[in-house]
Amino acid sequence: MKTILFLLALFSVSAYATTAKQACDELKPVVKDLQAQAPMDIDYVTTLTGVQVFYVSNICILNYSYVLKTTKFLDDMAKQNELSIDENLAFLKTEDGVAALQGSFDDIAKNSANTNFKDFKKIKGMHILYSYSFDDTEVPSIRATVMENEL
Repeated sequence: MKTILFLLALFSVSAYATTAKQACDELKPVVKDLQAQAPMDIDYVTTLTGVQVFYVSNICILNYSYVLKTTKFLDDMAKQNELSIDENLAFLKTEDGVAALQGSFDDIAKNSANTNFKDFKKIKGMHILYSYSFDDTEVPSIRATVMENEL
């Protein structure tokens, strides 16, 4: 429930900002509140470990950091593709595996841009990123761009 309330607060804040600087200034207290609640389970695989917002060179950067439970992620993969856990883990360490992860997380980011962050689309210099790490460091980390508005 806290997550839902935070997200509603975040989106109402963004509706008033017209510049990247205003967006960052308005997001700082909301992000601070969310940081105090972290880590926060988003679902059975994903934990939000932090949120950062900072303003630099006329750009407001909002970054969400997530950690994924590797075992549960691999279990889900195995159910979908009928490969073993070890085979899926080996795949994720390959160039093709990283590309597949990147594509999946890019799709999530694109969907968020069109649904959760649409009010930010009008703000020049607004950048929103999702950073994904696995609790097994053998699986590469992925960064997905939700939006990167030109100045």
